[in-house]
Amino acid sequence: MKVIAEIKDNYILMRVKGTLSVENISPFEIQLSKHVENKSDIIIDLADLTFIDSSSLGIIVVYFTKSEKNNNHFALINVNHDIMQMFKITGLDKRIKIFDSLNDALNKLELN
Repeated sequence: MKVIAEIKDNYILMRVKGTLSVENISPFEIQLSKHVENKSDIIIDLADLTFIDSSSLGIIVVYFTKSEKNNNHFALINVNHDIMQMFKITGLDKRIKIFDSLNDALNKLELN
């Protein structure tokens, strides 16, 4: 698993590659924690994510909730079909904003 965080003008873009599971969640959680504490708008690109487990979904929910309390945007983009199934099964697709592309997210969240 690899996490790359890019600081943009109005938001943080985090790209997650590989598998996201309890065994390797720490770098992802450290990045999320840092940017949520800084009250940044966060967009997470999951285009290269191949697997996510329930503990990782839980971490996403925790930081989504913290972002929401800070009145910041928190969104996911480029979620592949298999990963999207996890969000649908858990009902998280109804809570967390999920967009098809970065441009779509930027436009709808008015972060351009």
